[in-house]
Formats: sequence, structure tokens, C-alpha cells
Amino acid sequence: MKWPKYWKEYAIPKPFNPMEVPVRILRKMGYKSDSQGIIDRFIRVNGAWEGHLQHTRSFILKTITGKKIENLVVYGSGWGLDLPLDELSGIAGHVMLYDLVHPAQVIHRLRKYKNVSAIQADITGGAVIRAYRAVKQYKRHGQKASPENICAQAFQPDVDPDFTISLNILSQIGIMITDYLKLYVPYDQEEIDRINCLLQQSHLQLLMPGKSCLITDVKEFCYNDANQLVEATDTVNCPFPQSGFTESWDWQLDPLREYKPGYKTVSHVVAIEP
Repeated sequence: MKWPKYWKEYAIPKPFNPMEVPVRILRKMGYKSDSQGIIDRFIRVNGAWEGHLQHTRSFILKTITGKKIENLVVYGSGWGLDLPLDELSGIAGHVMLYDLVHPAQVIHRLRKYKNVSAIQADITGGAVIRAYRAVKQYKRHGQKASPENICAQAFQPDVDPDFTISLNILSQIGIMITDYLKLYVPYDQEEIDRINCLLQQSHLQLLMPGKSCLITDVKEFCYNDANQLVEATDTVNCPFPQSGFTESWDWQLDPLREYKPGYKTVSHVVAIEP
């Protein structure tokens, strides 16, 4: 059948899904460049992250070994540097990697696994799109969207997982959103902190007791050339869930003094099994 040239006028539009973010918005809000920046820094620091990566992979394996897992969900899979994917694919029936950006190199590497899927989704529950729209609204009408409006919806995965891994994403889940908002909308620090807190609290609700593990940095330390501490910043703004199994370590995030020019940055990481 040959469609008339005006058929699109009568076509039923695809329902809008706030969890799917167009590539142009990811680029505009800095997600694409941030993803590339992570792997660039990993290469430049020349092995300085290896201790952190080994600790992370080891903790994950400790929490899942011996468990019967059909559906395993990973939030914040990124480049997969800290993910023991060979072991996970052997333990779980299906491994689902959720992130906003899946680098082409990672997609290529996943081809060897028959039971691993990369799922592009906004695990903030649509806050990325709402922040983008909040900027447009402010530019047009001078109206600020409230933190509660931006963080209005909780994320839900496609399937109910048997085990969930939150992988170095909790402290970062709102950073790109608030950095973008601050460029165009005069939010005060209390509002920015509120957005980050709401998004972190919502993310923690995805981690079921006995069926999840959480790895995240909780503090960021800056040292000067004399190795003296000049600044300590909390990176998680909400209470942690109770845990019977906890480990912690330091991550040499930026020994080259590029992330905060002139200062060496070290992140303190906590891993828990709620």
C-alpha cells in the first residue's frame, strides 16, 4: 500500500517516555562529554584507580556469591571498569546494565555475552528531562520549577530484579542535573542540595534489603602540594540504609590535580549490603 504524503498528520504519536532521553539533550546537558571525560581521566592517571576498582569488584562478588539470581540489575554501569562482568554473567540468568550513556566500546564488548543487556534509561526517574524543561520554562517565563517538581517521579526497572547493584552512582546521580540548572536558573544552594537529596533518597529506595549492594563515595578530600588537607566535602546528602556488611577505602580520584586545579582529590568510598 502506498501511503499519501500527508499520512503523518494522522499518525498516532509514540507515547512520551521521560526515562528515554534524546541524544541531543544528553549532549547539551553534558552527559556525553562527562562519559568521555571519565575514561580519559582513567587513562591519564595511569593505574591510580586500580585499588578502587579491585575493591569494588571484590565487594560485589562477596555479596552475590552463593545467591540464586535470575535477573540482576546494575545502575550506573558506565564504562564497566569496576564491574566483574565475566563472573556476573556466569552467576545470573540475565544481567541488565542501566545508564544514560553506554559507550560504543562497551556495547561492542558486550557482544560476547548472551545474557547481558545494556539499557539506556534515566535512572533519576525523568529528572533529566524535567530539568531540561525547567531551563526552557525559566528562559521563556521567568518561573523556577521547584525541587519537588524536578524530582517528581521515581524510577522503576523493566523487571523486578532478584539483586540490584548501585555502582558508584549515588553521589553523582544529581550532579549533572544541578550543574546544568545552575547555568541558567538562579537556584540557591539550599534548593540545589534539596534536588540532590531527593534524587539520592529516591535511588536508595530501589535497593531492597538482602537483595542489593551499594558502592558510593561519601566524602571528597582535597590536598595541596604539601599534602595538607585543605577541603573536605560530603558527597551524599541523605542517611544510609542499615547494613550488616560494610567496607570502605580511599579512591585516588585525581592525583594529577586536574579535577580541582592545583589540588589532589581523594574520594572516600563506602560499600554496604543493606
